[in-house]
Amino acid sequence: MPPTREPPPPEVDLDAYEAVACSLDQDGCLTCGDVAVPVTVQHAGELDAVCVDVYGHEGRVAIELVGPVAAGDRLLVHAGVAIEKLEAPS
Repeated sequence: MPPTREPPPPEVDLDAYEAVACSLDQDGCLTCGDVAVPVTVQHAGELDAVCVDVYGHEGRVAIELVGPVAAGDRLLVHAGVAIEKLEAPS
C-alpha cells in the first residue's frame, strides 16, 4: 500500500492579517510570537515579580535570569520569563 500524502497547508491571506500588540494579557500568555514584552516591576520577590505592561495588564514574571529587581525596574519578558533588564530612560 503506497503512503498517503498530506494535503498542502491552506493559503494564508497576509493582507487580512492584523498584527496585535503584545501584552501581559494576550490570551493568558505573556507573549505572542517571538516578541519580548516590556514591563515595569510593581512588586519583587525572590524568584518572581509582579509586573505591569504598557496597557496596565498585570502578571507574574520569573526573574531568575536577570537577578534581583526592585519596584520601578523595567524588564523585557518572553514566555513569562524576564530575559533582560532595561536601562532607565534618560
